[in-house]
Amino acid sequence: MLQHALGIRIRGDKSYRNHFVAGPGHHDYSDLMALVRAGMMREHPASQITGGDPWFDVTGSGWTTAFDALPEPPKPPKRSRYDEFLDADGCLGDSFGEFLCGGRLPEFESRNDLRRDDSGRLIWITEYRMFRNFDFWTRDVQGGWCSTKKDAKASYKAALKASKEKVTP
Repeated sequence: MLQHALGIRIRGDKSYRNHFVAGPGHHDYSDLMALVRAGMMREHPASQITGGDPWFDVTGSGWTTAFDALPEPPKPPKRSRYDEFLDADGCLGDSFGEFLCGGRLPEFESRNDLRRDDSGRLIWITEYRMFRNFDFWTRDVQGGWCSTKKDAKASYKAALKASKEKVTP
């Protein structure tokens, strides 16, 4: 109740008030009277401003008790890589993917091929492959040719996982 009267919740808060209004019918009234008897609060007479109920303020010893009993403030949340990206000055790339991977962001390539279907007609087939460059000329990881980008991505992820297992003893 002391902390509520002072408007504080955690250590480091600044008090912005010092009053508590409660009359004999209020559920906190008996506790407030106990604090008055302990010398931690003072009771003031009822007035029209308080709606006809007495009001209480916190004394010096009440302030000390209230501030000593405050919990420590919570630790700040752990910063994520995305928080670091939002704070970056933009020189590390335009997208979050570029921020994470640098110049080694995976890319898609496609090829078109003329093939015969089951009935013997010529049709165009488009296939996709996903890859990541090690440098300008060398590919670090690449998946297989697939009929959809979704399958190409799955193939790339399998190749990436296999390459990581080779490197890790």
